[in-house]
Amino acid sequence: MHLLSGRLFWFNGFLLTLFLVGVSFWLENYAGVIPCPLCLLQRFTFITMGVFFLLGTFFDARIWHIMLGSITSLLSLTGVLLSGRQVWLQYLPQDQQSDCGVSLTYLFKILPPSQALSKILEGSTECARVAWKFLSLSLAEWSLIFFVLFLIFSLIHLRMNFLQKSRK
Repeated sequence: MHLLSGRLFWFNGFLLTLFLVGVSFWLENYAGVIPCPLCLLQRFTFITMGVFFLLGTFFDARIWHIMLGSITSLLSLTGVLLSGRQVWLQYLPQDQQSDCGVSLTYLFKILPPSQALSKILEGSTECARVAWKFLSLSLAEWSLIFFVLFLIFSLIHLRMNFLQKSRK
């Protein structure tokens, strides 16, 4: 069975997102890595992707795979933008970083969602801080790698479904 075919693709995607979210919770609860607002949005994106990957394991119709593939591609792209922004902030010189921000919950309490999201994307010194590294890459860089991989595999899976549909 091909890695990108049918339910196996969706189940593997679900397992990978489950692993990534589990690692992020482990880092927070046992290694003391406090997530910044951008980290929390990336985590939420992984969780949302995991839900759609799980849904894909239950549906075998191509139309569902095309719809879910489109959604996971958009979510992957969102994750690439969020993690890419954080990686960019981490490489900014300290004198160009903005002041410390407030918590994600507080931002959404006092501001409309569009303004809160805009404020989060501006970033803060908290988002630019590298609190954990593995193989010389920060958590944001690892997230970026996985979001790019998810995007590539989702697009390949979509293409395969479109080609199979047009052949019949």
